[in-house]
Amino acid sequence: MRRRLTGLIVTGVLVGPFLAVLDQTMVSVALPRIVAEIGGEAWYAWIKVSYLFFSTIATVVVGRLVEILPRKPVVVGAFGLYVIGSVWCGLTPGGGGEAQGLSGAFWWLMAGRAVQGIGGGGLFAAAFATLAWLFPPRERSRWAGLVGAVFGLAAALGPPLGGLLTQTLGWRWTFWINLPLGLIGLILLAYTLPALPPAAKEAFDWAGSLLLMLWTGSWLIGLSTFGAQKLLPPTAGIGLLLLGLVLFLLWLRIERAAPSPLFDLSYLRLPSVRYALLSVFWFGPVFFGVITFLPLYLQKVLGQTPAVSGRYLLILTAVSVASTAWVGAWVSRHGRHKPILLWGSIGLGLMLGMTAAFLPAALSGGVLTVALTLTGLATGPMQALLGVIAQNDVPIARVGSVSSALLFARQMGASWGLAALNALYSYNLSPAGDVRPALQVAFMGMALPAIALVLSIALLPDSRLRRHYIEEEIPA
Repeated sequence: MRRRLTGLIVTGVLVGPFLAVLDQTMVSVALPRIVAEIGGEAWYAWIKVSYLFFSTIATVVVGRLVEILPRKPVVVGAFGLYVIGSVWCGLTPGGGGEAQGLSGAFWWLMAGRAVQGIGGGGLFAAAFATLAWLFPPRERSRWAGLVGAVFGLAAALGPPLGGLLTQTLGWRWTFWINLPLGLIGLILLAYTLPALPPAAKEAFDWAGSLLLMLWTGSWLIGLSTFGAQKLLPPTAGIGLLLLGLVLFLLWLRIERAAPSPLFDLSYLRLPSVRYALLSVFWFGPVFFGVITFLPLYLQKVLGQTPAVSGRYLLILTAVSVASTAWVGAWVSRHGRHKPILLWGSIGLGLMLGMTAAFLPAALSGGVLTVALTLTGLATGPMQALLGVIAQNDVPIARVGSVSSALLFARQMGASWGLAALNALYSYNLSPAGDVRPALQVAFMGMALPAIALVLSIALLPDSRLRRHYIEEEIPA
């Protein structure tokens, strides 16, 4: 009975992340067609940035809420927001903006993606916190393989399905398809997830949450002012970056003094937590940069249809998730992780460096398949292990907030990184319509955080994962 209940809980909590991954991969394929209809080519990446930024904030907030509130209403609420955001995006009106500028339809879609992001970020945080509550670290790495398989199914279905829907029914159906799946998942969660008591009876850190949103948002908008297309002048951007720094320092002070902080900063003294957070931060712009700009290269440079480009993106995502499952199972048996991570990050950096230097105007299907396979093999270990490493030395009562901190670091790195990559891309867009030089500069921008990723992984402690929970240990 216990195993059956555990299986139902795992199934229920993974339905939400499955939908989020499916949606992200479908939208990646549809993005070139979306901006072609509603305008905003120079703001191409911001449809993803909107989702990533708000999902980042939601992961932190929900990761803390599942520690201090009953888990079930938090998860169901996040699922409801995700479904509402999907409907919002599906109702995006027809475009009419300039090719480079912003239309009302573009703003509508970005707002809908923001609502989707809040729900999606909450689903990820709640899912990983629940899995951490169910399984100790060594066993958790084995379940990471199952999570990888579920994500792999979503990643496998997403690109070809997104391409097919975009070509036949229209790109809005990449959002409408979430509705029946979302309702099924919502019902499943309502019946399978037990009314679990909170892990701790503490107050929520409202001041820390507000300041977190303000300093991260200030830096994100500040970065966007340095592109060719901008809403504010660069002088305002510098002011926003400085404001973000002041708010960040104030946030640190409040978090250190708060009796029940959003982040327990004392855990940053643990090398496993500190360098895992740093690693996922640099991994964010690398991975999301590739899956954001690769479809643009396939469709705009190589001339592929959305359906064909979706099949190529499938190779990358499927290989990445398959290697995630294999690495999770291997580490579960042996406990070692650092050599795999280090070699994977080095391979990823080399692939991006070669892409930036030699981005061809024509490429055979065989060479493209090999390149995408190698990239997928390199990204898999980071997907599987960095989160488990950070949880390894953390007591069970704080796993939720540490898990959300990891998602925060990854997605904040992705949202800031995509904003910076979009600035590089828009600066180098050719008036004649040739996007290849701009894409080459964007891939060069991805190679820089890939180097930082190698260095941060090199600093991770080379320790084995624990077989049992830590109950009440607090770092000294």
